Amino acid sequence: DGQQVLKEVKHRGYLPYSTVFIMITAESTSFMVMGALEYQPDEYLSKPVTATVLQARLQKVMEKKEGLQPLSKALENKDRIKAIELSDQQITTNPRSRFEMLKLKCELLLDLKRYDEARELCTTVLAERDIPWANLALGKIHFYSKEYDEAQILFERIIAENGAYVAAYDWLARIHREKDDANAAQQVLKKAVEWSPKSVQRQRALAEASEQNQDFITAEEARKKAIRIGKNSVLRQANDYTNLAKTLVKNDNSKEAFRFIELIKHEFKDDDEAVLSATLAKEHIYRETGQETKAAEAAAEALTLFSQIPAISSSDLAMELTATCLAHGKSDEANRVVQQLVTNNHSNDALLQQINTLYKGAGQEQAANTLVAQVRKEMVSTNNQGVELLNSGKVEESVGFFEKALAAAPFNASLNINTAQAYLMLMKKQGKSDELLHKTRHALDMAANE
Repeated sequence: DGQQVLKEVKHRGYLPYSTVFIMITAESTSFMVMGALEYQPDEYLSKPVTATVLQARLQKVMEKKEGLQPLSKALENKDRIKAIELSDQQITTNPRSRFEMLKLKCELLLDLKRYDEARELCTTVLAERDIPWANLALGKIHFYSKEYDEAQILFERIIAENGAYVAAYDWLARIHREKDDANAAQQVLKKAVEWSPKSVQRQRALAEASEQNQDFITAEEARKKAIRIGKNSVLRQANDYTNLAKTLVKNDNSKEAFRFIELIKHEFKDDDEAVLSATLAKEHIYRETGQETKAAEAAAEALTLFSQIPAISSSDLAMELTATCLAHGKSDEANRVVQQLVTNNHSNDALLQQINTLYKGAGQEQAANTLVAQVRKEMVSTNNQGVELLNSGKVEESVGFFEKALAAAPFNASLNINTAQAYLMLMKKQGKSDELLHKTRHALDMAANE
């Protein structure tokens, strides 16, 4: 429907700031209205709508957008610095757009992690007028600054004053998760999905909190909604199916669990990692239901699939495969998975700690420490060699070196950043190249997705 289309195009980056998006609907319940407004269309009209009213609203919005073309261009080019400058100009030349421009400027400052400036802006706005978006932004700043108590107070106040401000629920739930209070997070998210249920991410977050609380009935319901809402969406994920299968087993419904595993193989048949995830879920169900022989067969099948995938992009999936190997006493196989995992994430301390905890539970902590230390040393050495080539002016050699290293560690953030730098240096030396620009963007995108 229109609400989902709006969310989808915004998520994919298909909706330029200059585009007018108007929702016209016969739905008039407060829940439907708030759910639609959450994604911020330019206008929201309830049927019946006369031609005169529609024309007037269109003209008003289009005239406003027309005057913001330079700003729109800067936003489309992701030039946030220029967009901030232009929003300041708009505030001066068109005072009526002041609060809209301040809101946009605040969002841009948050994107740039310029939290002190964003805090000052919010404080100035709130001294003049108590506006929900400024309170929400200030709460985000507290969150990013790890001032969780202050953030919680703000989000709770927003909800108390405006129960339909759904974004505040999401952020409050994040606070509770940071404080390891899954029960509080679940209760907040339950209220959020009542106001705006058509969010895949929100249903997924509710399912995760519910699973932490062993509330598998709520988790099953939320997982099924996430799957249904996200069926034709870019937000669709195979692990919604696998996690639902595991939840169904907890609810004594292994037959339906296997049905969803088979659905993965149909819905994600061209996704090797999704098929691997389905196989691991199958192993989990067999093990949970005491079918050890079939569990061992599924584990072997998963390892065969792993050997056919050049590199696993999902660290969660690699961790799950590692845990499965350790559960079946396959230490060498677990080490191979971890070697690939650390190669792609050698600077991710939180993930390395998870590996340590996993091996410690299997009584193999020392083996994990030795393996991780060895791989980290190799990756640091590789990065340093490439940077040394670059700094010594051997730009072409550094590009070749980094590209070869990336073939073995395509998801390594440090390698991708250094490779992007090498491409830029090569263009500085040889001139602009569309191919190199494409490669640079790809490397930076890979680094950002760590």
